[in-house]
Amino acid sequence: MADALTAGAQASRSELTRAAVHLLTGSGLPGRGDFARHTTLAWTPGPVGERTLTAQVDLAALRDDDTLYLTGADEKLLTLALSYAQGRPVHLDAYLNSFGHQTARRVLEAHLIGMGAEGFLSVATGGPELDKLNALHAELGIGDDA
Repeated sequence: MADALTAGAQASRSELTRAAVHLLTGSGLPGRGDFARHTTLAWTPGPVGERTLTAQVDLAALRDDDTLYLTGADEKLLTLALSYAQGRPVHLDAYLNSFGHQTARRVLEAHLIGMGAEGFLSVATGGPELDKLNALHAELGIGDDA
């Protein structure tokens, strides 16, 4: 589903749509049945005759679905994705301080995509504070490196 969403966003030729999809594919939503019922799949012809499976999601319907269970992070990512898709990005300071470093990085990447700065700027993969945190996690036996 994530690949089809990404292909659909690329086909849209909209940086804001691509930013919204970048946020969604970083959440736990794609691949869930309750997410899939708000998507439309299609085979889209490419420039050389090949076909690509693309997906588009109705973000407003997804957000308004009362039967959909969202974690706090998924709800925030969905809110941010909807704001980009509608062309009204929200202030990031209300979101970034509540995310872990991986999710915050994804949000910043989406912001660069939405600004049309992808390829000109990138988000660093880490820094000295993250290195200290990862070392502490390794020492405690937790985290990705444990």
